[in-house]
Amino acid sequence: MTNFIERIKSYSKRKDTADMAIRAWKSDNKKVYADFCKRMDAVAKGNMSVLMDMYLMMRDCVPPEALMMYNWLSDFVNVKDVSDIANQQWAGQYTETIARCITNKRLWIGINVKTGMVELLTTPKSGLLMVHSETSIEIWNHLPLEMRTYLTEQLDLLMRNSKGCFLLSKLEKKMVYQFLTYISQIVFLSHAVFIGGFMANLYDRVMEKKKDLAYCMYYFVVFDHGLLRMTKLFNRLSNSEEVDHGDILLVKSCVTMLANRSIEMGAETKADWEDTIEDCTPEIWKEVMFALRKVKGRRGNRKVIQSLDDILWGGKERIKQGIRLFLEENTEDISLAYLLQSLVKSGKIKASTRYMTFHRAIEQFSQRHYGHDIPQKRYGEIKELTLNSPQRGSSYTKAKRIIDRWTDYFANNG
Repeated sequence: MTNFIERIKSYSKRKDTADMAIRAWKSDNKKVYADFCKRMDAVAKGNMSVLMDMYLMMRDCVPPEALMMYNWLSDFVNVKDVSDIANQQWAGQYTETIARCITNKRLWIGINVKTGMVELLTTPKSGLLMVHSETSIEIWNHLPLEMRTYLTEQLDLLMRNSKGCFLLSKLEKKMVYQFLTYISQIVFLSHAVFIGGFMANLYDRVMEKKKDLAYCMYYFVVFDHGLLRMTKLFNRLSNSEEVDHGDILLVKSCVTMLANRSIEMGAETKADWEDTIEDCTPEIWKEVMFALRKVKGRRGNRKVIQSLDDILWGGKERIKQGIRLFLEENTEDISLAYLLQSLVKSGKIKASTRYMTFHRAIEQFSQRHYGHDIPQKRYGEIKELTLNSPQRGSSYTKAKRIIDRWTDYFANNG
């Protein structure tokens, strides 16, 4: 299995590579993606088949250490042989690291999402996903009040129905609550250290095995406002008569997570979320608005990742054939500025398209790396020039000759 965490060390580069690959795949597989969207819409009508397929694929990405932890947790909850459970490496190679972090509150676990490396640190370190263990009381107090109240009610009900627990004092019941939060520490820290392996396996399915479902999920979430659409689905589910208080709490928690993560990854903006929840129930509306007040938006120009098929207008296959001919004939980096100007003048690309969006699309299309500084600067100059003016110079003459020739070509062959 190819480990993409190791092959591509830069997360930013890995993300851009995946984004462009997904864009190109979508252009060639419109029907496959349309069928996926129909299956997603069918979830609201009770057809969960697509969710089951997604679950099975994600389960296949789970590292073996995580499966080991789940088995250990199952044995623990079902009170199997305690001596065997105590001696098990319940998180594989990460067991000792997690145990030390739980017992020493000053220690942090640092996870390098780029390489999958996990290390134990005394202070937080920039560039790593940092997690540390809180006390059981701290974890309990950090839970939303509504969640704590619901869990308390359910645990009290469970203990009242258990012969061994119905006589427990308030202090003993509180100890039960804290014990459960202690178990949650193990689960939380374990999942954190498994992130590197999980992401490596997921990228393997997207980039190497080219699983259609993985491509559809990626495009749906990152480019097609999938998290907003899922929120509307959750809103419809929350109005169902079959949904109880516990289900509502789960829905609200999921919606809060979707809002936070989508803004952090740059897939959505705060304005997108505000528009989405206008017609939602008061419970969903309040949950999202509270989350938006706490999350920080991404500032600055947003990087646009699009394939050639996304930005071309007209007969795309014929235009791409012409682009191949242009690149064979004009091999210098600066020539990309002339290519874009030709496509804009011939009406095959919108004039508002940013140079770097075009540059990334060309690199993906040609599978070749071009320097961007010189052509980007040159394109800015060309847009300001009047190429019909009586300007002189070999550079001007060459640019005008190339642009005029290929403008005519694309105008007549697209």
